Amino acid sequence: MRVCFIAAPLIARSGVYNSAIELVTAAREIGLPWTAALGVSSTAGGASAEVDGVTEFVAEPAGVGGIMRLRGALRATEAYADADLVVSLVPQSDMVLALERRRWIAYVRGLPWPERNEASLAKRTVWRWLERLALRRAEERWVTTEILARGLGGGVDRVVAPGIRMPQQRAAEGQQLGSDIVWAARYSSDKNPQLFIRTVHATGVPGAMYGSGPLEEELRVAASGNPRVPGWIAKDELWDNARAYVGTSTREAFGRSAVEAALHGIPLVLSDQFGCADMLFTDVGLRERHVLPLDEPAAWEAVVRRLSEDTAYAEAVGLHVQENARALSIGAAVDRVARALDAVG
Repeated sequence: MRVCFIAAPLIARSGVYNSAIELVTAAREIGLPWTAALGVSSTAGGASAEVDGVTEFVAEPAGVGGIMRLRGALRATEAYADADLVVSLVPQSDMVLALERRRWIAYVRGLPWPERNEASLAKRTVWRWLERLALRRAEERWVTTEILARGLGGGVDRVVAPGIRMPQQRAAEGQQLGSDIVWAARYSSDKNPQLFIRTVHATGVPGAMYGSGPLEEELRVAASGNPRVPGWIAKDELWDNARAYVGTSTREAFGRSAVEAALHGIPLVLSDQFGCADMLFTDVGLRERHVLPLDEPAAWEAVVRRLSEDTAYAEAVGLHVQENARALSIGAAVDRVARALDAVG
């Protein structure tokens, strides 16, 4: 079955963008005829990925009014036109497919409507109504984690856990951790970057915030030099000097950066809104110390200090999450998606 994964518009070449490319690449390596059509904003950082089976086109965020333009752009994409079944990875794609007469699945990767601090009441109400209507027209509705299933409030057919491509081993087995407490996400309010800045200021540890987004200049001013706010950085350089990864998001359906860090043996501190948190911290004691409520700044500061000062402890935590992260490989994700597609028929 020819399956096309679509996501548009994307404002950054990060989470969904990388996940779609890795999924299609891994599937094609074992002979599955999967493709992807990705619509990316012209302002997105990084270069377009030239990957077999992946078509990239320009698509700008334009709210509900841009749905019809996006529909035309997708129809002009060969991979989309030739597919037997389409899998949508973002809400705008869901809304386009709700207008099309073809088989499609909504694979929800994050809460598909704005939360209270992200948009006006009117916009949140309209967006939620349109997306719920679109989801009802999908043949099935998949989510990546149980936390996301709860956030949607029902109507989920399957939990299909994602995966990421395993990174190359660090330069030397057992290489020492670096010095930076790293934050890596979009510079936006739902990623809660202010909590990271407050934690770095309170502890005095060196920090680095990697990403891009509308709050970039505001965060540079707030950081006052530590943490550093260098902007977007190549993925293969992200963890070079990492001591720990700190994820402060108010909502994170999966948490790709956390899994990537864990695969490198880097210890984590995560908000309890990360869908991957329970997958990565299977030890109850470690989970209590490292998966934290957003309203307990003292707990964040305490664990960051310990990771910065106690190398043996930091390495032990890194080994724990690394072992658990290996179950979230992209190959395993392809197998999970393929089984779900077989069940759909």
